[in-house]
Amino acid sequence: MAKYQSMTYTQLAERAGVSRRTLYNWLHAYGHYNKLQALGVTSHAKALPPAAVRYICETFCIEVE
Repeated sequence: MAKYQSMTYTQLAERAGVSRRTLYNWLHAYGHYNKLQALGVTSHAKALPPAAVRYICETFCIEVE
């Protein structure tokens, strides 16, 4: 199991091979942003906490290692 650490949206998007805007669109279009808010992510967060990074990686099959 991968060890997750804080990341920015840009870093996470790069790992997914998409643009930051595409990552935002995925999160909002499929209702995942509500789950991120429950994990403590604010709408203007610069960095995502490890729990949010884990959720996004598991949801969209993104490798972080």
